[in-house]
Amino acid sequence: MIARYIARQFSVPSGLLGRAIGRGMARNNEREALWTVDLLAIEPNARVLEVGFGPGVAIQYAAERATRGHVSGVDCSDAMLKMAAKRNASALANGSIDLTKGDVQSLSYADDSFDRAFSIHCIYFWREPAACVRQIRRVLCPGGVIAITIRPVHQWRGRKPPADVFHLYRGDEVAKLLSDSGFRDPRVEPYPRDNKPGECILAVK
Repeated sequence: MIARYIARQFSVPSGLLGRAIGRGMARNNEREALWTVDLLAIEPNARVLEVGFGPGVAIQYAAERATRGHVSGVDCSDAMLKMAAKRNASALANGSIDLTKGDVQSLSYADDSFDRAFSIHCIYFWREPAACVRQIRRVLCPGGVIAITIRPVHQWRGRKPPADVFHLYRGDEVAKLLSDSGFRDPRVEPYPRDNKPGECILAVK
């Protein structure tokens, strides 16, 4: 029961534990955030979306690259919205980013709104992953790129999280999900350090 409660906090962080988890995310996922943003090759004029921005680390990195563009973020957690807003207060104030509470299954953005879209360690919690991926595809421009970063199932050490909270994937499963949802040229990029698990799956609309 305790393990399930903690696992659910990773899905929608809340309260004191949620804020502690958010701080842990900021520390432990920082390298994956930078790596994912680098793989996207974000240009200065790009319009970028992050789904599940958590404490806002990757939002910050994306905004540093889209210097003449715009970065939007959507997350279902009030706690993470507050944490990310604090981290990115200057960018929010000057209008170069916006952060919204919302659900990936019903994105509020218009069709063809973004050049790049990404999500880091969030797909595990999507109740209907195909519908979520189709939503992201809808808001991407033709030729836009999606990146989904995961820790693949075979790289989880020790006890795996509860299966009714976390749905773990292989990289090729995510690639097939993207392909089946209308994306083209999916590829799986392994994290470039042997001692750090992770894969990023990229594809083009």
